[in-house]
Amino acid sequence: MKRSLRYLVLAAACLWGCAACSDDVADRLKGKWQLQTVEADGATQRVDTVWYNFQSESLFMYQIYQPATGRYVYTYGYKTQPDDRTLRLQLANYTLRVEQFLPFTDWSSGVRTFRVVHVDSRRLQLESDGRRYSFLKF
Repeated sequence: MKRSLRYLVLAAACLWGCAACSDDVADRLKGKWQLQTVEADGATQRVDTVWYNFQSESLFMYQIYQPATGRYVYTYGYKTQPDDRTLRLQLANYTLRVEQFLPFTDWSSGVRTFRVVHVDSRRLQLESDGRRYSFLKF
């Protein structure tokens, strides 16, 4: 009896461990992420006024704080993930038209594809166009 209970506990622990390991990137991305640094061409720039918000499987919000005015500029968009390491973000004409929002960003168009370098419950790293973006969960 003790032996079968031990096997049952071991099997349950293994199943729980496998379930925890199988969390997909989309689930780990959910929430608000504050940009900390942008690395490009060997230089690192500190940032603390930008947030990416992954609100659901497909909704995304890009939020920027402007210290000079004490205001936030933000817009919504869509998130798609063709695979676990690819993240495609597309801005929508919501609070501002895309072409009005782009000058506040380092994006060259309203659509951007990132490679997910790392994501866990606390840190997120994305790469795109030769830049590495490091975020902390907010």
